[in-house]
Amino acid sequence: MDELQAIRELYGEPQADPFLAARVRRRLESGSRRRRRRLPWTAALAGLAAAAAATVIAVPGVIGLGQDPGTAGRAPGASGQPGGPEAASTTLSGRSILLAAASTAAAEPAVPGSYWRVRKLYRQTHPERLGRGQNRYWVVESRLTEQWVARDGRVWSGSRTLGTHPASAADEAAWRRDGSPAEWSSRGRVLSTSPEKGRLREATGKVPFSMAGREMTTEQIRGLPADPAALREWVGAAVREAGIGGGETTLTSTAGPTGGTAQDAPGPTGGTAENTPGGSPEPDDGVVADALSGLLWSKPSPPAVRAAAYRALAELPNVRYLGEATDERGRRGAAFSFTTSFTTSSTEQVTVQRTLIIDPGSSQVLSSTTTGLPGVKGEQVEVVLKAGWTDDEPSPPGLLR
Repeated sequence: MDELQAIRELYGEPQADPFLAARVRRRLESGSRRRRRRLPWTAALAGLAAAAAATVIAVPGVIGLGQDPGTAGRAPGASGQPGGPEAASTTLSGRSILLAAASTAAAEPAVPGSYWRVRKLYRQTHPERLGRGQNRYWVVESRLTEQWVARDGRVWSGSRTLGTHPASAADEAAWRRDGSPAEWSSRGRVLSTSPEKGRLREATGKVPFSMAGREMTTEQIRGLPADPAALREWVGAAVREAGIGGGETTLTSTAGPTGGTAQDAPGPTGGTAENTPGGSPEPDDGVVADALSGLLWSKPSPPAVRAAAYRALAELPNVRYLGEATDERGRRGAAFSFTTSFTTSSTEQVTVQRTLIIDPGSSQVLSSTTTGLPGVKGEQVEVVLKAGWTDDEPSPPGLLR
């Protein structure tokens, strides 16, 4: 079991805001969501802040979307001079962004389909340096993965290796000096620069999902609480029951790489637990955040449960807003991170960070990046290409288009 996967609401439902209500009405009137032109999420959220000030408040010192944390609230090129109305309208707190995504998720209709399908692009640096002599280099492995889960619980797993390539320009130069090999043998495996054929297999006797150390069926996920506080309580109880929220497992409360909390971060380098209501975070905040985040994209959560997960995440002190970001497919969104520390079976203390990029305009998770995993070189990146119900039959993954 993935250790981080095993390691996851306080104010109830926010009042409905007129911006989102109008957007839902426009969507229904258009008759087709896919044909509807949508404002960029930053512009939409700026409109949300202006139209629903009672729900989304511009807090002094909070990171502005699309801005360097140190220049939030200033117009470009103003050199310290306060920005005008346009700059102020894009100054949003991370909590407000998560709550806006929650409102979008709650307004989504339940989509029918025979299979729950998640298609991801997975990237990771190979843990062993390759090459010969002075020509040593790191390589990156990429592959497509797909999971199909039928409503009756049957599971299919698909994968397709996309090829291995040098990790950086310096690694590529060393690879060329090494003779530009197209294949390597490492750790009992053969790595190749060429993509392989896609494969699909049915996983028999496998419970399709897990959350907070507990195996779960599709129906059990559909039955999760749709109230943020109740959902957080359920997850916390599951974490304690699994024994992964305390004892050897302890969480850090350090800031992420940049930015502050998903609540109201006070400055460029972000705040700590002392800046959030209630003081230091609960011991299981990191694992609770991890479990809640899985409900946003990797599991067939109904709209009300996804909305509750977003609202619960918005109140966790360990969830930190990093600002606007772009995923590896060039899609723009808002980045949030959370950390957890735990002791491995070899008594090594490890701190793991997961960073999510979400599109608040669609409430979809675009990518998940994990750093600090034991035995892993660098970061693991999962780019979410598809996540939802479909009537398409399970099939081996095709190449990226």
